[in-house]
Amino acid sequence: MAMQQRDDAIEAIKRLDALLEHAVMHGDEEEAERIREELRKLTESF
Repeated sequence: MAMQQRDDAIEAIKRLDALLEHAVMHGDEEEAERIREELRKLTESF
């Protein structure tokens, strides 16, 4: 994986992590599960 792709993936993970925290804090389990699935897909590429 090229450095730029890796950096982009790391930034996407950080963004999704913040969104997941927000969804969980506000009790939106449906949105939290959707974000978890996106994180799974993204992290499986490593």
